[in-house]
Amino acid sequence: MGRYVLKRLTSLVPILAGISILVFLILHLVPGNPVLVMLGTEANDENVAALTKELGLDRSLPVQYRDWIGGVLRGDLGESVRTRRAIGPELLGRFVVTFELSLLSLLMSWVIAIPVGILSASKPGGAFDLGARIAALLGISVPGFAVGTVLILGASLLLGWYPPLDFSHLWANPALALQKLVLPAFTQAVALAGGLMRMTRSSLLDVLGRDFIRTAKAKGNPPARVLARHAFRNASIPVVTLVGMQFGYLLGGSVIVEQIFSVPGIGQFIL
Repeated sequence: MGRYVLKRLTSLVPILAGISILVFLILHLVPGNPVLVMLGTEANDENVAALTKELGLDRSLPVQYRDWIGGVLRGDLGESVRTRRAIGPELLGRFVVTFELSLLSLLMSWVIAIPVGILSASKPGGAFDLGARIAALLGISVPGFAVGTVLILGASLLLGWYPPLDFSHLWANPALALQKLVLPAFTQAVALAGGLMRMTRSSLLDVLGRDFIRTAKAKGNPPARVLARHAFRNASIPVVTLVGMQFGYLLGGSVIVEQIFSVPGIGQFIL
C-alpha cells in the first residue's frame, strides 16, 4: 500500500511541473504590463525600466521561471501587482473563506440530495421519482450565475431581505456568517445536489437488485432497515467518491459565485 501511494505521489511531480510551466507561459501571454499597473500615474520610461529590472522581467523566460518556481517551492508566492503586499498570507486568508463556503455548500447538497435519492430509488418510476429526476436535471443544467441572480432578486424583492455587506467567519460570528454565506452556498448546492441525487439513486438501484438484499428481506427485516442499513451502506462508496470530487471542484471553481455575492474568497481574489 505504501509503495502504491509513493508511486502515485511520484507520478504527480511531472504533472505539476507541466502545469506550472503552462500557467507561467499563459500569464506572460495575457495582454497588459504589470509594471504599468504597479506604477499607475508615475509610469515614465525611467520608472518603468527601473521597476522592470527590479522585478526581473528584463531577464529571459527560463531564468524568470527558475526564480519563480524557486520562490514557490520555498513558500514565497511574490507580491501582488496591485497592493504590493505578499500574496501568500492573503491567499491563505481567502482560502479559509472559500473552505467555509464549500463546506456549507456540501452540507446543503447532502441534506437535499441523499434523502431525495433514497426516496426516489425506493419507488422507481413513480411520480416522486420522475419529479426528482427532472429537478436534478434542472439543477445540473442551470448555470450558477443564473441561480444566484434569481436568489438575490427573490430575497430582495419578495422577502425584503438583503445579505450583510460585512463578512465574518463561522467560528467568530456564526449568525452573521450564515447570513452572508447561505445564498451563495445554496447556489452551489443546487448543482451539487443534482449530480449527487442521481448518483445516490443509481447506486441504490444497483444494490437493491443484489442477492444479499433479497436475503435481508427474506429474514423479515423492515423495508426501511433494509434500505438504510444494508442497501445504502453498500451504495455509499461511489457517493462518497463523488463528494470528494465535488469538494475539490468547489475549492477551485467558485469564481463566479463569490463575485456575484461579494464573498472575499479565493475565487474573487483570482478574478
